Amino acid sequence: MAPAESLRTMTLKLGSLKLGIWCDYGVTLEPSEGIGVFVANLVEGLSQQPSIEKILLVSKEGQEPLLDPLKQLAPDLIEVVGNSKPPFYLRKPWKSLRQIDRRQIDRTGTSIRDQGPLGWTYRWLERKVNHSKARWLDGVDLWLLPYVGLDQGFTKPTVVIVHDLVTYHFPDGTPPEKLDSFKRLVNQVTDRAKIVACMSDFILHKDLHGTLGLAPSRTRMVRPAVPRDFNRSTETLSKLPERIPAGRYLLYPAAFRNYKNHELLLRALPLINRNQPDPWHVVFTGIRQTPPNLQSLIKDLQLEPWVHVLGKVSRAELESLYRHAFATAVPSLYEQGSFPLMEALSFGCPILSSDIPPLREQLAAMGHDAIYFDPHSEADFARAVFELDQDRSRKLVSQLAGFERMKQRTWSDVAKEWCKVFQAALDPTA
Repeated sequence: MAPAESLRTMTLKLGSLKLGIWCDYGVTLEPSEGIGVFVANLVEGLSQQPSIEKILLVSKEGQEPLLDPLKQLAPDLIEVVGNSKPPFYLRKPWKSLRQIDRRQIDRTGTSIRDQGPLGWTYRWLERKVNHSKARWLDGVDLWLLPYVGLDQGFTKPTVVIVHDLVTYHFPDGTPPEKLDSFKRLVNQVTDRAKIVACMSDFILHKDLHGTLGLAPSRTRMVRPAVPRDFNRSTETLSKLPERIPAGRYLLYPAAFRNYKNHELLLRALPLINRNQPDPWHVVFTGIRQTPPNLQSLIKDLQLEPWVHVLGKVSRAELESLYRHAFATAVPSLYEQGSFPLMEALSFGCPILSSDIPPLREQLAAMGHDAIYFDPHSEADFARAVFELDQDRSRKLVSQLAGFERMKQRTWSDVAKEWCKVFQAALDPTA
């Protein structure tokens, strides 16, 4: 490292850091969905930091307009580029060699890069594939990778975020070969990263230090803030589907995955509805069809009249579902945090939360006003529903006050802490 560059990386001076944020994971991380919500809020916070000279956002080629709302936050500071694919005649052999390299690293800890003709071919393909990207790929000081599942080489230091390793702990929903490939990729990306970060103290100790065995010196934890503006629909709010009674249903907006634990709500429903003249309903939304085991459970428990599986819904429909629900219930067994819990509160819907450490962390500012339940116990979930039902109006007021306390932590606060992480990643003495 040249002396001038070394001096530059010692401290992030005013307007000194050129930061790249990778948003292409086969699809572009959109500002209104999933990890893209985190990226959008972080970019806004970072754009206000005096140490940031430039933010480069990488989208999938052809999807650059999806990131235009972020570019408009600070047009002189933020640039968006599309990640072009190499020609097919390069792409296929390059992918094959990278797979061979990952398998060898996984088995022996060594790369094929310096192993005779195969290594020469690997390096030649790497130069060819990255040639068209070199201007922007090497034009930043540091890359932030918001998700660990990225098969891309970098010449500049990287900071990678591991949101959680839920597939390691709940592998049933993932084919073994796909899971093994993902684990190899995670090892590769985290081994090469200067710093591996997360957003929950539980995930820091359970997944980063425990599952991955990373040294504490290479890890950081930065808590997020409540998203600045939840995506509200510009359309007229939709009416509820005819068979769903307003104020008498529990909403769970989550894709069907085993760790999401939809089963608990189904098994608890007969218990909740026992001796109820006005039965409770359950409403699920998400992007996956109902799995066979849940279909069978609904049929076996004869729940068809009270369970509504709506699939993917529009923003107007989702907002209406939040606003008319008795509560939003999140029975997850493993999460870094729950976006639906915050989204529900933003629309004035009370929440019932799985009693797991990361969600306790997320809702800490709510104190005793948060209602938790054991995600393994139908009886305890029923207890939580009845607790809220005893005085829903008062509980909602208290939860919304706690939500306001949660919002006291801003994305500017978060961005300042991330800048310290970037400084640590660029420190040549670390």
